[in-house]
Amino acid sequence: MSTTPPPVNGLPLRRNGKPQSCEPCRKAKAACGHELPICQRCRRRNIAAQCTYHPAPLTRLPTAPVEGARVQKKAGSATGTSATGHHGQNPHGVSNLLFLVNQRVQDSENIRVSSSEFLGPTSFTAMFRDNQANIGEDLLMEQPDDEISSDINKEQDQWWKSERLSLGIGILKQFPEKELCWRLISRHMSSCDVELHIPSMKYCMQSIWSTYGEFLDEPRSQESLTTMAQTILCNELVPMPVCRSTGEWLESFTGSRLRWEIIGTFFAMFGLAVMSMPDLNGNSLIKGYETVRDRRKYARKMNECAEACLILCDDSSAVNEYVIWLMHHIHMLTTYYSGDASRQLWRRHGALAGAITSLGLHRGSDATNSPSVMVAELRKLIFAAAFIQDKQLATFTGRPPALSRRYSVCQLPVDLTDMELMADDEELKVIMDTKLDAAGWRKDAIVTQGTTLRAWMIMAIIRDEILELSLGPDIGSSYMHRDDVKRRSEQAYANLPAHLRLMSEDPMFLQLSSDMLILRVNLSLEFLLNRFLLERLPDDGSQQNKQDMLNTAKEMLDKIIILSANRDRLHEHQVGFSWAIVYFGIPTAGVLAVELLKQSKYPHLYPLTLPRSEVIQNLSIFIGCLGSIRPTQGNYTLCVRMRKVIRRILDQVLEPVSTFDAQLTPSSMEAEPQFVPDIDISSVMGPTDDPDFAEWLNSVDWTKGPWVTSY
Repeated sequence: MSTTPPPVNGLPLRRNGKPQSCEPCRKAKAACGHELPICQRCRRRNIAAQCTYHPAPLTRLPTAPVEGARVQKKAGSATGTSATGHHGQNPHGVSNLLFLVNQRVQDSENIRVSSSEFLGPTSFTAMFRDNQANIGEDLLMEQPDDEISSDINKEQDQWWKSERLSLGIGILKQFPEKELCWRLISRHMSSCDVELHIPSMKYCMQSIWSTYGEFLDEPRSQESLTTMAQTILCNELVPMPVCRSTGEWLESFTGSRLRWEIIGTFFAMFGLAVMSMPDLNGNSLIKGYETVRDRRKYARKMNECAEACLILCDDSSAVNEYVIWLMHHIHMLTTYYSGDASRQLWRRHGALAGAITSLGLHRGSDATNSPSVMVAELRKLIFAAAFIQDKQLATFTGRPPALSRRYSVCQLPVDLTDMELMADDEELKVIMDTKLDAAGWRKDAIVTQGTTLRAWMIMAIIRDEILELSLGPDIGSSYMHRDDVKRRSEQAYANLPAHLRLMSEDPMFLQLSSDMLILRVNLSLEFLLNRFLLERLPDDGSQQNKQDMLNTAKEMLDKIIILSANRDRLHEHQVGFSWAIVYFGIPTAGVLAVELLKQSKYPHLYPLTLPRSEVIQNLSIFIGCLGSIRPTQGNYTLCVRMRKVIRRILDQVLEPVSTFDAQLTPSSMEAEPQFVPDIDISSVMGPTDDPDFAEWLNSVDWTKGPWVTSY
């Protein structure tokens, strides 16, 4: 009986005694140099992502992991159902995982080849790319062969043996057990804004447990976790391939090709799920899991694990779409437990924007190697989610946005379901032709992830223009320009499908599902906030614009009251409700409270119409909304401060009219200045024992806002 020769230098030998060739060289029947991890021929041809040494070249990989399948702890075991089904073998077993480690890292002279990143038309490579036909395809991509570069690479490639390996093992120790994983993922997908392709993430989670189940089952041994960590670290050495089909795309980050960015994204999703859970009076948030008792503590631990995964991604390869996913979810989780005005969030936001432009997502899906239709649409989703988030954060903090429409191709996501997106390219094009109208919206009015992001993206593009007027230098922009932006904003909202617009006069309005209720109200508030920001811009001093601003603020507060009145129906949307209170409610309530105080102190001078009783009632309800924000949430401190301010203002408003105001008569008012002076909120609040609160009061411009500072 013949046997296969033992491997040499990490590579197995064929039956003729020669080393095995990499897949591209084997298929092309070309001479392979057998270098690890990338042979010289593949490096010269700039196809490093495809250069792999398959342990069994003629064995076909499974099309999908089988739920419950396990890798074999003992090499050669033939018992049980394997992940390969009818072949009766498991190419992802321990022996093959160790082979994947050896083939990439045993040779200490390996050179890591990173995925190419986006370089624009003014970059140092532009001239060479324009003349690529004359100088060769991959001249700029060749790796230096001198001794100095070799020594540098030897030193860099030791990372997997020491700290990074220890970090990877520590991350895997914190990965929740299987049942808890699925419960957290289900919670996240049912109660949070999911900006990922849900079927692929479920497939990926299933793949993790079918491929690495015995490594992650309790009790977890150091040896098993070391093997798993080494395998994932080695996967980071290989640049992501350009995927031209759904199958290639799924295969690129599942099974034995699992990457740290995927694991980190799951950690962030676990944290987001926990932060969205309702309080259970000190009991465990998930029955049977005492470790998930302290919401903030558990979310912070999940965030630390996600950040650790990002460190491993940063050290090992160029940025890719999956790293953007990870950074975006870390950004969202940081918002939940640190707040929208925290320094940590602002730093992470800057890094996210930098990664997006580094990958070229801001230039549209056609700028990167013509991927499949599905991959192109997913890239649109990623960029849209980050662009929307960028505008909201810039509005909330009053700081310039990091992503601008002037340097971006702002493509709207396609309005299809996740399952429809998984169709082949030709079938997907047919689906788009039959199910979408001329404007790109679904004909059947089903709300998908693409529907939501598409609507928010339309609002965000207009917001970007408004922020230029609000935050940019005064360049003498005309009132006509402002009015034009306002007109286009109103037209954009009017052009949304009817099932996305809020029509409170509709008798069926209150019978909407909780999902549709909060979506319609928040989209309406986003539109009104665009109008509100435009009406707050400097004008010619006419009272009409100020009156319009107060009317818009009052209308926005009315919408917040609608959410408050339906709080019981929105218990599964606690995160969305809290966000609306802070993002939309605080600016409008702040303006109304200050104007109400001016009206009360200077009733004879106040020129605007403000329904005193109605505003007082709504502000009182809003105080209760601020009190509903939990101490575990990141914006809790800001809500406590605003609650103090609005409550104190209402106390002042409800006090008897001052002697000075009571003595004002029409004749005496003629000698008085015909304008209302600004209010010193610090004097209204009186002395305070909280120095941080006093410093915050003095740092806020109460005539303009925003009412946030970093803390």
